[in-house]
Amino acid sequence: MKITLHQNKCLSCGMCASIAPELFSLETGLVTTKKQPETYTEEDKKLAIEASEACPNGVIDIET
Repeated sequence: MKITLHQNKCLSCGMCASIAPELFSLETGLVTTKKQPETYTEEDKKLAIEASEACPNGVIDIET
């Protein structure tokens, strides 16, 4: 899985971090990832997709 973040679109609403707190953070004011790609689990993949679908501005792109 590859996660691409379009931070220039981020509204800092926190939806992604509330759905997948182990994957996404808003500590810097914009969404960032917390894990390295080689450590993603199947559960991470499911949560990343859910967070991507819930993002109101389409900030998160997931490639599987």
